[in-house]
Amino acid sequence: MAPNSHYDVIIIGTGAGGGTLAYALASTGKSILILERGDYVRGEKTNWDSRAVNVDGEYQTKEEWRGKNGKPLHPHTNYYVGGNTKFYGAALFRLRKEDFGEIRHFDGISPAWPISYDDLEPYYLKAERLYHVHGQRGEDPTDPRRRRSLSASTNQPRAAHSAT
Repeated sequence: MAPNSHYDVIIIGTGAGGGTLAYALASTGKSILILERGDYVRGEKTNWDSRAVNVDGEYQTKEEWRGKNGKPLHPHTNYYVGGNTKFYGAALFRLRKEDFGEIRHFDGISPAWPISYDDLEPYYLKAERLYHVHGQRGEDPTDPRRRRSLSASTNQPRAAHSAT
């Protein structure tokens, strides 16, 4: 990176958020810099071993953070291209409508969000098309309703995928 370079947009991280933003901005003609802390994940058999990845923490950082009280804390995070998204099993869940409202917990109240599920639903649809999200609708009784119809043959949202 040249010392006096100018960028219209700087994106920090290539996980689900940063990667999606980079994809959305790629065709705008803007000068974009993407910063990533890690390298590419090594292509090896261990990548496919869920015990090695999730239980043994093969790819997790070994650094130690400190909590508010000063006690050591392991962050369970991964510094690689793709961020933690590379290691979470590619499950893209929609929040539930109720998640946006005030929620009472044992320890207090989580305040309502300033936006609603309906505000985000069009973006969920867009992301689900981009990431080719699929699965069985109706199996989870808490699954939020969708404005888009489902394909009768696949029980999946109808989406036109474009090659890029």
